Amino acid sequence: MGARDLIIAHAFSRDHPGRTGVELEWLVHAADAPARPVTPVEIEAALDRIGGGLPGGAALSLEPGGQLELSSRAARSLGECAENTARDLAVLREATAGRGLVLLGSGLDHRPVHLTVRAPRYVALSRYYEQFGDAGRTLLCGTASVQVNVDAGDASDGWRGRSRRWALTNALGPVLMAMFANSPAVLRGTRVRSARQMLRLQTDPARSTPPPAGEPRTSWAEYALDTSVVSVQCPATGRWDVPSPPFTLRRWLRGDGPRPVRTADVFHHLKSLVAPVRATGHLELRMIDAQPDDDWVVPLAVVAALLDDEAASDAACRLVGAWPVRAGRPDWVYAARTGLSDPTLAAAAQTVIRIAADGLTRLDTPPWVRAAVERYADTYTLRGLSPADLHLSRPPVVAVA
Repeated sequence: MGARDLIIAHAFSRDHPGRTGVELEWLVHAADAPARPVTPVEIEAALDRIGGGLPGGAALSLEPGGQLELSSRAARSLGECAENTARDLAVLREATAGRGLVLLGSGLDHRPVHLTVRAPRYVALSRYYEQFGDAGRTLLCGTASVQVNVDAGDASDGWRGRSRRWALTNALGPVLMAMFANSPAVLRGTRVRSARQMLRLQTDPARSTPPPAGEPRTSWAEYALDTSVVSVQCPATGRWDVPSPPFTLRRWLRGDGPRPVRTADVFHHLKSLVAPVRATGHLELRMIDAQPDDDWVVPLAVVAALLDDEAASDAACRLVGAWPVRAGRPDWVYAARTGLSDPTLAAAAQTVIRIAADGLTRLDTPPWVRAAVERYADTYTLRGLSPADLHLSRPPVVAVA
């Protein structure tokens, strides 16, 4: 199988209607000294208290800067995903609290950032991002997100079809990013609502910019082939080396590299892509900042309703076809900077959350999930606010030199 066919098969391979998952990244603080860094040893000691694993089957991992990630199992419905994740998170919080640690739902760490998890691939990734200065280091080691995962769709032309789901998630992206912005900061003298996304879009733009519009399999394959390779592993030593840029996967396949490309290299490259919507057999929505407390369930519920309820999906498609919000790179940057302070984005977000709320009633969603969405809407979205607006008066200054 050629590389292009392999990318397409991997990206849009699984037809699991209604399958839903979520990945929650948390900043870890010491309860008695929130400003000090927490070491991986401290976090691992807390995780040891869990013993035989989490009841809902979620996996736990550490990100490069010591962020703690809880990755749910793929569930058959939104309700199952939310219930399992809530149970797993309760166990995780109890374990970390027992070691004096607190999980903070924020998109940006205000403490000095360092590479604390020194796995070989993270070391190589850090070296790659050093090309982008402080912005790259902050993005890698000092940010956190809520990632919502939904099935990629089938080959049909209907509401479950991959073309519609791909187009809809990318078109909704700037609005979702503005709605859930939760990383206020000052970047180059400008106050922004989602510094995490501003840093992402400014760091290695070819890797973080949305793929061009078009047939999803073709556009994703071209995007992957024309994005720089982060690192190449030496088979003899196992060492990960960072090639001199620009070194795209296409160039490597054409023989411009230290050795021939292997199948594992293609998969490693695909995992390094950070487009706002990433195709990995399912669709990963990566534009949402980490949310405070238990508000992680709100973006999960909103996205699932818009994608997995037919009437909500139809309404969302009509909306994105009519509104002036577009999903080009400047629109993503603008949404990250302004959040819902822009009237057009605010109006779009308010319509989106109303459509989603209606869809949740038809999906037989647990009452506590619907209540969380309604509370979030009343607190933020319907007032033209995102969580970032509560802290915008005193945001941290982030170096991006």
